[in-house]
Amino acid sequence: MFLRSLFYERTVLQHLERVRQLPIEVQTDIAVRVSNFIEQARTVSDERLEPFVQVAREEQQRAVQLGAKSDMDPAWAAPAISGAWCKAKLGLATGNLNQHSAIEVIVAIETFMSKRASSALGSGARS
Repeated sequence: MFLRSLFYERTVLQHLERVRQLPIEVQTDIAVRVSNFIEQARTVSDERLEPFVQVAREEQQRAVQLGAKSDMDPAWAAPAISGAWCKAKLGLATGNLNQHSAIEVIVAIETFMSKRASSALGSGARS
């Protein structure tokens, strides 16, 4: 389990790092989408997040069908990051992910989301 968890952690964190290289407005778009998804997911206990993982997976597939060509496309990246958060919370709750890896993924996603989503709210308030 440790190696699988570590691989998952590294994969998610690498994707998140590449997303952080995108223009700020694209990052903000992704973060707002992730924030909205996670806000809904937080309404259930961590052990019941599997339907949210499935919805995120379906959103990724829909993005590809609609023409997303890269994992940096906001239509694909937002559900990928949202799904990763759900998988990490679910894995932590069920013991299917190493605790350290799950927490690293959760904290990284929540930090990205809160920094970018709050900057969107701040700039929207000034307009």
